[in-house]
This record gives sequence, C-alpha cells and structure tokens, in this order.
Amino acid sequence: MTPLIRANLLVFGLLIVHTLDHAVNQPARDLPVTGSLVAVVGFAIVAGAAVLALNRSRFAVAASSLAGLLTAAGILAIHLAPRWSEPLSDPYWEFDPNALSWILLIAPLAAALYLAYVAMRGSSGSGQPPLSAARGSEYAGVGGNQRQHPPQRP
Repeated sequence: MTPLIRANLLVFGLLIVHTLDHAVNQPARDLPVTGSLVAVVGFAIVAGAAVLALNRSRFAVAASSLAGLLTAAGILAIHLAPRWSEPLSDPYWEFDPNALSWILLIAPLAAALYLAYVAMRGSSGSGQPPLSAARGSEYAGVGGNQRQHPPQRP
C-alpha cells in the first residue's frame, strides 16, 4: 500500500471518528443543516480521492491534493474560525469541548495537511516520477514500492 493510499484512508477514518465525536461526545446543540451537507460533500471528496488512489488512477494525485487542502480548509473555516456564517460555522470556541473532542478535531486537520503534502510531494519532482505505468494507466505511486517492468515488445 502506497503512502498516498494510506494518507487517504487515514483522513477518511479520522473524519468518521470526528463525526462520531459530534454525535456521542460533544454537548447537544443545534447544528446547521447546511453544515451537515458540507460534511457529506467533504466525505465524498475524500472517499473519491481514496478510490482513485486505490485504483491507481492517473487522477489520484490531483484528487488527493484537492481533498487534503479542502478538508483542512473546511475544518479551519467551520470549527476553528470565529463564527462567520450562520449556516456553516460551528466554532469549538463557543462550547466547552473536552480534550478528546479537540484531539479528534486536530487529528483530521493534521492528516488532511499530510495528505496534501504526500500528494504534492509525489508530483513536484522530488526524485520520484509523479506518474508511472501501473495496471495500464498512469499513477503516482508517491513513495510506494514499485516494480520496474521490462519494456514490452509490440
């Protein structure tokens, strides 16, 4: 499993745990429905990037970069910025979250930034080619163990 796949799955898993924290660990409060819709779209973007990485798509690097950056931006805008938009904001500063809630907020933020870093590192000329042949399509293995196949004869 490549670092790109692992980073995608890490973000997806941490977003699930963060969502469970909202439901089980945090105090009851009215949350905007539009915030839930943004969360669903965020999950879909991360899931799509993970599927592309698992399938070794040539779009995996771009999708993973986008998923990481958008997830980090969403967490910052929705939970860490002061209330700026009634239908979207759910700032942690406005209620009394416990240490677990803070950990389950910071962990997906860090993982999302790591995902963007892993994806961009693989496409930035860091000594590894961003695209290589695998399963008949181009794919950024991004640090994974890739076997070199001999050229095939026509």
